Amino acid sequence: MRFPEPLFSSSQRLLNLWHKERIEKLVREDLRDLSRLPELSRIEMLISLLPERAARPLGFNSLREDLETSYGTVKRWIDYLRELYYHFELKPWSRYISRSLKKESKLYLWDWSEIKDPGRKFENICACHLLKACHYWTDTGEGAFELFYLRTKEKKEIDFLITRDGRPWLPIECKKSETAASPNFPSFARALALPILVQLVDRPRYLKKKNIEGRTLWVWSAAQFFRHTP
Repeated sequence: MRFPEPLFSSSQRLLNLWHKERIEKLVREDLRDLSRLPELSRIEMLISLLPERAARPLGFNSLREDLETSYGTVKRWIDYLRELYYHFELKPWSRYISRSLKKESKLYLWDWSEIKDPGRKFENICACHLLKACHYWTDTGEGAFELFYLRTKEKKEIDFLITRDGRPWLPIECKKSETAASPNFPSFARALALPILVQLVDRPRYLKKKNIEGRTLWVWSAAQFFRHTP
């Protein structure tokens, strides 16, 4: 999600101040009015921990330990922040996938400029654009589109899976600069029986067609790929 003030200013100093003011308003005004929670300073601490966990499975136990509170409390705080559009979560797709994760969601921020790691920031940007496309296609009657991720208990992962009308439609991997095909594509492609795969890279005007066990893999510049989505 692009926020106009820091985007148009192109100033790191203004962005830093805007982040600080936004978090203060989110916690001290919006969250206070929504929840009547007394632990606002601890929720600010939670918010400070989330950017480094973006584009990763959301580990409630780890957050519980860091914040020295209960699992239920952390989950409730996370739910409140999601309602206030601080972040969104993607669930794992488990049908047809042997030993898939079934419950652990991945966390993404609506304001990806808070994320410092370049690779995870790139994945977060792609997640926002893909989710927007799924909502648009659904709202305009193309079908029921949803966004998931793929991950097994052995930690094999593909970043995204778009489903259409409840069936797998397009798996998408994000790599900041790596153009070699993800080694995880073959097993997931076989399980899902999908003929087309996409790997998005942060390279301008890049497009290569590759063959993965008889399936077509497009390694594609993310900037150009998203010109073809809503």
